[in-house]
Parts: sequence; structure tokens; C-alpha cells
Amino acid sequence: FGSSRLTQQLYPRAKCPVVLATAGTMALRAALIICFALAASATPEPCAAGDETCDALRAEEDQALELRQLRAKAEQDAATDERAGAEQELLEAEKKLADISRQESYKYEAEEGEDSKPCGVIACASSAHCCWGGARGAPYAICCGRTGRCQHGVGGLAMCTYR
Repeated sequence: FGSSRLTQQLYPRAKCPVVLATAGTMALRAALIICFALAASATPEPCAAGDETCDALRAEEDQALELRQLRAKAEQDAATDERAGAEQELLEAEKKLADISRQESYKYEAEEGEDSKPCGVIACASSAHCCWGGARGAPYAICCGRTGRCQHGVGGLAMCTYR
């Protein structure tokens, strides 16, 4: 800087350069401090009673708030309806899978006495495993093959799914 020579001449013993503030930088600092102070302390004046402009602004704010609340409630209701529909679809899909698993179970059943494992009122082949479930409070068993995994749906229905 050009002022560093002047600083060394004025303060020859200073180990680090001293920055001298000029009148212009001091005025700029003072103006910024005043602006920030005014901006921080500026608060809107309260409306006088019966002021039509303030009453109109309040009415608009109230209507906007009410509209936002109605929109949020409508979005929430739509999400709830969508969730209920999705849950119903999931329940129907699980019922179909459980029915298919019950129909396919015979492929993995064996006669008692053969190389089999007891599974409720049926017996599963040695390569299969037993899967218990319940429908309307009544327990039942199905046989799942070696690549099947026993899972239970929302209502406790047993189903064999592929691993």
C-alpha cells in the first residue's frame, strides 16, 4: 500500500503496519451504523381505530390465512384418502397371494410316513417347510417350497414368497 511508507515514517518502531483511518472511511462507517440501527429499530406503527386501510389489510390477511388453512386441510384429507386406498389395495393383493399360496401348497405336501414333517393337519415334504397363518381367527398351515419364505400379511394370512 502507499500508506505503508507513511506509517513506517510516523511509527518507525511498530512491528506491524498500522492502518490509519481516513475521514471518508470514518464517515462511511458512521453511516452504516446509523442505517443498521434505524433498520433494527423500525417497527410498523399500530393502526388507529377505524382506519379503513388497516381494516382492509387485516381482512385480506384473515382471508389469506383462512384460504391457506382450507388448502392445508384439503391436502391432508386427500393424503388420508390416498393412504386408505393404498392400504385397501395392499390388503386385496395380500389376500390374492395367500390364496395362491394355499392353492400351491399341495405341491409341497407329502403323505404321512414318507420322508415328511407334520404341519397341522397336513404333512410337508422334507424339502419344504411349514407356514402357519390365521384367517378370521382360525389357524391354518400351508407348505412352502425350498425357495419360498413364509410371510404374514396384515390380517395374519400366511403366504409363501420367493426368497
